[in-house]
Amino acid sequence: MSSQVRNLREVYVPDAGLLTALGRFAHQISPSDLPEVVVRQAKLSLLDTIGCIVAGADMPEAGLLLDVERLTDHGREASIFCSTTKLSSQAAARVNAYMGDIFELNDLTGGHASIGSVPAGLALVEGQNSSGADLLKAVVAGIEITSRIYGAYYSDLKPYTETGITPPGFLNSIGAAAAASILLGLDERQTAESLAIAGALAGWCPSEVIFGDGGTVKPMLFGAWPASVGIMAANYAKHGITGPGRLLESDIGFFATTARRFNSAALMDDRLWYLAAPRRKMHACCGYIHSALDVLAELRRQHGTRHLLSGEIHVGFPAYIIPAVSKTKLPATPNEARFHAQYCLALVALGADRILPEHSARVDDWLRQPDVQMLMKNIRIASKPELKHYHQCTVEVRRRGEILAYAEGNSPKGSPSNPMSDDEVINKFATLAKPRALQAEIDAYVARILALEQEASCEWIFATFT
Repeated sequence: MSSQVRNLREVYVPDAGLLTALGRFAHQISPSDLPEVVVRQAKLSLLDTIGCIVAGADMPEAGLLLDVERLTDHGREASIFCSTTKLSSQAAARVNAYMGDIFELNDLTGGHASIGSVPAGLALVEGQNSSGADLLKAVVAGIEITSRIYGAYYSDLKPYTETGITPPGFLNSIGAAAAASILLGLDERQTAESLAIAGALAGWCPSEVIFGDGGTVKPMLFGAWPASVGIMAANYAKHGITGPGRLLESDIGFFATTARRFNSAALMDDRLWYLAAPRRKMHACCGYIHSALDVLAELRRQHGTRHLLSGEIHVGFPAYIIPAVSKTKLPATPNEARFHAQYCLALVALGADRILPEHSARVDDWLRQPDVQMLMKNIRIASKPELKHYHQCTVEVRRRGEILAYAEGNSPKGSPSNPMSDDEVINKFATLAKPRALQAEIDAYVARILALEQEASCEWIFATFT
C-alpha cells in the first residue's frame, strides 16, 4: 500500500474536519496499492449489487419508477439494467439503486454501503469513458468511506425511537460522493468538498419509512437517493461550491444527533479495511433478523418442524432492534414482510432454509397458508439486555414452561466471522441473474468482473442485462 494511503492520520487537520481527511483518503486510493483481499472483495461487492439490481428489475414498483423518470428526465448518458432506456446519471443511479434495494438482498458492509456507491459509480462510467480500474477505485473509496463513518458511531447509536433516523441514507450519500468524485476527476480539495456537500444534502432516512409504513418509496432511501445526491455533490464541488467540513464531529453535527458518542480514532484507522471483512446477505429480508433465522433453521434441522410447532418459539434480540422488526400486525405489503421478524421466522420454522424474494413479493399467498399465521402467533420476541449487536440472538422452544430446545446466535451467514465464500457470492449472483441470461453468459460476465482492472471501458457491464 502506498505511503500516502497508509498515513491517513498525518493528513487529518482537526480544524478542517474529518470529511476533509476522508476526501484526501479517497483521492489517494490506488487499486495497484491496495491489499489483494480488498480488491477482490470490491469486485464481489460490485457483482453482488448488480445481481440484486437485476433481481428487482421486474417488480412493478421498479417499472413505475422507470416510467416516472422517463417522463421527468431528459438525459441519455447512463444505462438502466434490464432496459434499453438511458437517462441522466442522477436518474440512472436512482433507478438502478432502487431496483437493487427492493428485496433487501444487498450487502451490509458499512451498513449497506454498496447500494449507494456501486450505482453512483455505474451511472458515471459511460459518460466519463471510465476504465475498469477507474470504477474499481471508485467502488473501494465509496464503500470504505461509508464504512469508516458507520464504524465510528454505530456501537453507540441512539435508539430509532429517539432520533427517527436510520444510518444508511446519510452515510451512503457521502460514500457515493467519494465514488462520483473519482470518476468525475475531482482534485483532492474538491473531493473533500464533495463529501461535505453530500452530507449537507443527504436525506434524513426516516426510520418510519424503513421499519414502519414505507409505501413503495422505501427502496429509494438506502441507495437511490444517496447515489443521486453523491453525483450532485461531486458536480457542485467540481464547480466551486463548498460544504461543511466538520459536519460529522461538530457539537451540532451528525454524530451528536444520532449517537451517544463516536470514535474518531476508528474512523481514521488506516490499518483497517472494511472490505477485507465484508458483510453479505443470504436472506432477502432485514439483516437484523438473519441471526435468528439461521439459528431457528438449525434447530428445525435438528429437531424437525413438528417439534417447533408443538410449543412457543421465544426469540431474544438486542433492545435497539425490537422496534424495527418485532410487529403486532400481519405484514400488509411486501416491504413490511421483509422487516417482519415473526413472519420470516415462521417461514423458516416451516421449512424455508432461506428467505427468498418470492416470500415478500407474494406475501399474501404465503399468509393464506394456515400454518404460517398459526405459527406467527406462537413466536414471542423480547429484548435481552446482554445482547448488544444485531448479530446476537437467543432462540428457545418452550412447551408448558419446559425448554425443549435452546440455541444462541452470534454470527449469521455472511458476517465476518461466518463469511460467504467467493463461490457462494458468485452462485448468489448466478441465481439472481438466471432469469435474464444464459449460464454461459453469466460465467463470462463473472470472469470479466473478477478481472475488472484489465477492462479499458465499462459499457459491457450493462450489455448482458438489457
